[in-house]
Amino acid sequence: MDKIGRREIRYQAEVPRPKPWKEFMLYIGPVMMTVALGLGTSEIILYPHLTARFGTGWLGLMVIALFLQTVWAMEMARWTVVAGEHGAEFNSRVIGYPLAVILISGFMFIAFAIPAWATAAASALRELLAWPGDPKLGTVFWSYLTFGIVFLIIFFSKVARQYLEHLATWSTGLAWIILIIGAVISIRSTAIGHMARNLIIWEIPEGMDWWVLGSTLAWVGAGPTLIWYTYWMKDAGWGMAQYSVSIPGWFGKETRPEPVGSVPSQNGENISRLKGWIRRSHLVIWLGYFLGSLLTIFIMVGLSDSILRPAGLVPKGFDVVKFQARFFEAPLGQFGISLFLLMAWLFFFNTQATIAEALVRQNADITYRLTGKGIKRIYFTWWFVYLIASFVLIGLQYFVPGASPFTYVLFAAMLSFVSLVVSMGATFFGAIICYRSGILRAVRPSPFWIIALGIGFVIHIYIIIRAVAFRFGV
Repeated sequence: MDKIGRREIRYQAEVPRPKPWKEFMLYIGPVMMTVALGLGTSEIILYPHLTARFGTGWLGLMVIALFLQTVWAMEMARWTVVAGEHGAEFNSRVIGYPLAVILISGFMFIAFAIPAWATAAASALRELLAWPGDPKLGTVFWSYLTFGIVFLIIFFSKVARQYLEHLATWSTGLAWIILIIGAVISIRSTAIGHMARNLIIWEIPEGMDWWVLGSTLAWVGAGPTLIWYTYWMKDAGWGMAQYSVSIPGWFGKETRPEPVGSVPSQNGENISRLKGWIRRSHLVIWLGYFLGSLLTIFIMVGLSDSILRPAGLVPKGFDVVKFQARFFEAPLGQFGISLFLLMAWLFFFNTQATIAEALVRQNADITYRLTGKGIKRIYFTWWFVYLIASFVLIGLQYFVPGASPFTYVLFAAMLSFVSLVVSMGATFFGAIICYRSGILRAVRPSPFWIIALGIGFVIHIYIIIRAVAFRFGV
């Protein structure tokens, strides 16, 4: 054993050979779960709200934030490949394990214990079925049902993430096809002109709601949940993570994950294999995540600027997805409305499912390191805790004034923004101090990516300060 940063690391003899591309889900599964997170966290809810209120002047800032967050995810993924650890473990080598648990995992748990996407999914389903008649009661009822289905999918998987990967991959592909068709039919040329102009010339109005803008910037694409992308990469066995084991579902065999990561001995073959894994990691995240998120941003903003803004329709409260159904109304009539609401439910269901699995996974990982008990038992114990907390918060929407799916989304976004900023800073310093010796020097990030990480860290600190200041009227 040796130390890198503040934590120990093991050594293994060799880097596993990169798996063939025909092992489709190993490469695509984790990133598609991440894309599914992004589609539900921000694209359908926050982009239409912001565009309907303020136009497209903030679009260029959104694209810059997406680029910088992709760089951050790329460098966390690099460490997963070369050391077999997920992003939070990498960050703990810089800031220490207790701080990583509190400032990264802790804030992620607080933020995502709020069942914002089960309630958003429920609002779409209630609108689609028009039952129950009371929006509050209907949202609560369908939220409980949605959450129950999520748990059953995990429960009956042999590998915890297995069915979710397939669901996220194929449903997201179908949703993209539907969105592209809707965009071709419904986006107006004036909206295209607005977006093209605002990619270069930013026009953020003086009265901009920085609380909503900050939430949207936090979740451009998958935002802070990109940390969880590396959890799924590790579970799938990218690079040195093949020396770890997957978390089983209830009917899977009990496993004992290693408590620390591992790096290989230094030789030409190991360096070549690591670089091969890293190239594949970069390709997947830039093509799958960055371009996929960029496409969805343009489509959702274009549709909102073409349809919602001229009509003065701002999605919020319990009508968080009601107005967006008009995106498909013009070309397809009532069928288009139903199709969008069904697609929105699927988006939010995917998002809640992947969030729930990742949140329970991160807490199980922390508990396992402290106790060394069976990971399966710990994993499902945390599921029980998460279900209780979420069911209570779902019910609050019926009894507490102001509690709604949109409110939940905003608060979850800003709480998780803390995790993003801390992790981005730790990743920046980790890229400098964790690649100093042995084989790690041969696969360290280039100065360009390190500088981009630093710029991203500073910009995101500025954004969260502006958002919190606006919230408290400063």
